[in-house]
This record gives sequence, C-alpha cells and structure tokens, in this order.
Amino acid sequence: MKKAIHRILPIAAIILSTGSGAFAQEFFRDLGTSRSSGGMGPVYPSEYTYEDASPSGLSPLRPGQDLNEEQLAKEADRYNFAIGPIQFGLAAGVGLEYNDNISLADSNRISDFIFRPSLDVQASWRISELNTMRLSVGASYAKYFDNSQFDSDGLLLSPNSELAFTFYLGAVKISLRDRLSYQEDAYSIATISNTDRGQYKRYENQAGMHLEWAVNDKLTLAGGYDHANLWTVGDSFSQQDRSLDTIFFKPAYQVFPGIRIGVSGSFSFIDFDSNDRGDGSGLLVGPFIEWQISEYTNLYLEGGYQQLEFDKGGDFSNAAIDQRGLSKSDAAAVRDILRDNEDTSSYYVKFEINNKPSDTFDHRLSFSKTAEIGFSSNSYDLYHAEYDANWKTFQHTEIGPVIFYENYTASGDLGEKAHRVGAGLGARYHFSNSVTLGLDYRFIAKDSNRESSDYRQNLVFLSLYYKF
Repeated sequence: MKKAIHRILPIAAIILSTGSGAFAQEFFRDLGTSRSSGGMGPVYPSEYTYEDASPSGLSPLRPGQDLNEEQLAKEADRYNFAIGPIQFGLAAGVGLEYNDNISLADSNRISDFIFRPSLDVQASWRISELNTMRLSVGASYAKYFDNSQFDSDGLLLSPNSELAFTFYLGAVKISLRDRLSYQEDAYSIATISNTDRGQYKRYENQAGMHLEWAVNDKLTLAGGYDHANLWTVGDSFSQQDRSLDTIFFKPAYQVFPGIRIGVSGSFSFIDFDSNDRGDGSGLLVGPFIEWQISEYTNLYLEGGYQQLEFDKGGDFSNAAIDQRGLSKSDAAAVRDILRDNEDTSSYYVKFEINNKPSDTFDHRLSFSKTAEIGFSSNSYDLYHAEYDANWKTFQHTEIGPVIFYENYTASGDLGEKAHRVGAGLGARYHFSNSVTLGLDYRFIAKDSNRESSDYRQNLVFLSLYYKF
C-alpha cells in the first residue's frame, strides 16, 4: 500500500502543476463577492476616470436616492445629439499597447504591440419624469502585430454594456436591466497564471429586477432577483460554464442625517454545466452602514457571514488524468487525491472611503475579503486592498495613480496560495471637450506556491479618444 501511495503522489503533483493553473472571479460584485479586477479596470481608449472602475467591487457611494447637481451635469454631458426624444452619446478611440508578457507566463515570456480601436454608444429615452430607458454599449478589438493568432475572435463587449429601464409603480421604484459582455483579457483575475494565449474567453449575461420602496423619509426597503450565465469559449475553461440565480434584499434606515444603516443579504443557486463539479448554493448576510462624514468624505462598511456549499466534490483534473494512460485503479487514486471536497463558511467584509478635499483632487481607499467561486478548486478566499486617486494637476490635465495588493487561498488540500501586487499611473490631456490624449502604465506581479504560476507584467498604453 505504501508503495502505491508513493507511486501515485508524484503523478498527482505533475498533473496539478501542468493543469490550467487558472481560476475565475464571481460575476456578481454587488451580491456577495468582489470582482478581482487587478486594480486597473479596462485598459482601452475611453473617457473613464479611475474612480469608475471600482476594484473592490463596491458600487460608488451615492448618499440619498437622487443624483446631486454635479452628477446630473455629468449625466447630461454624456449625450451629444438626439433623434426625437432619444438622446445619444457617441465616442470612438484608438490605442496602441505594448505588453511584455501577454500570456502571464513565468518563463518564455511573449511580448507584442497591440492595436485597440473602440467605439462607445450611449442612449437615454426619458419616457416621462419617472420612467427612463438607457442603453450603453462599449465595443473594442485587439489586433496583435507579431502574434496574429492572438487577435480577438470578435468584438469585445465591455462588462459595462447594459440595457436598463427604470419606472415607478406608486411609491415603488423598479429597475429592469440586462448586461451582456464578451471578454478575453485574463489579467483582471487574480488566480489566472500562464494561461493559453493569456486569454480567458467568455460571454457573461446578467438579467435582473431591482425594487426599491421608500416607505417614508427614513425607511427604504430594497430587494430583487438576478439571473446570470457564464459561457466560455473553447475547452480550457469549460468547467466554468454555469448559471446563477440570486435573490437579494437590502433594507436601510436613516438613523441620523447622513447616516444610514441596514442589512444586506442574498441567496444564490449555482448550476454548473460540467459533471466534473458539483452544483451549489451561496448565502451572504450582514449589516452595513453608509456614512456621509462631511461634505467631502463618505464611507461604506459592510460585513457578515458568507457560505458556499457544493453537493459533491470537484474533479478539476479529469482531462489531464485521462491523458496519462494510467490504470483504472491508479486513475481513481489520483482523482481521490486531487478532488476538492471543501465547502466554505466564513466572514466577509466590504469597506470603502471616498474623499474629495477640492475640485482638483479626489481619492479612495477600499478593502474587501470575500469567498469566490473557484476554477481549479471549489472556491477561494480573496483579500483585496487598494488606493486610487484622480488629480487635475493643470488645466486640461489629469493624473491618476493606483496601487493594490491581494492575497488568496484556494480550497482543497492542494489549493493554491498566492498574492499579487500592482501599480499604475495614467495621464489624460483634454485638447477640447471632444479630444482626449491618454498615456497609461501598469505593472502587476504574482507570487504563488505553485510551480510556474509566478509572473510579472508591464504594460504601456497610448490612446486617443474622440467624443462626437
């Protein structure tokens, strides 16, 4: 028996080290998990500021239920022409990227220049003072100079693309929305390393309904339902294909002017297409506080209990085991060693503080600890801390630094443990209200306990953006 174990363990180690080495983030940032964004958000020509990409997964804070005057002005500035009652905003950009490690590899790094054109379309139809329909679509393409096999398979659709309709039934505000995206970049996911072509190709769609009832000037009841699908392209990530149904609620009460407290909770049903992993459920519940500390500073803090349970263990290495030509008994023994039978039951935290001391400078500090649905594991615990700022240094010029640190531990006896650090600096020069020139630099480094899963990546991006 001891000889059999000594023979099986090295085989299991080889299969583990030569697997995909990749995991995936949970789709719902605001329903119990934080998106592992790598701290930078999308890198393509656009008018985004660093504040728009909420790396911790927290929604931008908006004390009260309505937009303030500044937010209303920004909302109106998005649109530049109208067809009848429908307002449109149209913008196009081109960008040139240099990436010194497009496959996130520890060795045999591949560098290349990448041409990235993009088009952003936004539309708003204010049917009445209380009923509004909005459409937002961000499309781009990646063309590699020396490695054309890495070119985008089709149009990349931003995860911010959305069709939304907001209306009222009496005192109840109802929002219907659908978000469809197609993405290939893998850097945004902490647990991906050394993946094929540095890409994780997937379609994601989220459709849902959100209801909000202002019972009186202090008490607000909110809740809703979301259905999400994740479809991957190719065989490398097919174990991730799934649907996710979530019921959520978030009642809040204003205890003092500027302070709201409440409870956030959600329950999710997870249905995987692959027979190699078990379906599951997710539970999250905990109190939160929104605090408008001053005119210049607001804070959000949420924490509580989170659970992910699966109805069977996950077999993530079946394809690699089958390729080894092992005997039936040896293959079964390796599967037993590599199978992930762990559920997770722990605490979660979401924290964010925003400060805008002047019209020319604002910054944010965020932290989250959550459990995410895993890739080569059932789940992983993710800690993410980040600081970012936006500084209008001179007239027409903006500079945005960002730094982050994240640490994660995957479930299972042989689960990966790793951390990533990153930093970025972006500059924008606005020649006019229509033309913006951008220059970005980003650095990311990963240190893992798994062989060949470390990497570092440098990226420089020059962009020109025109708003019609």
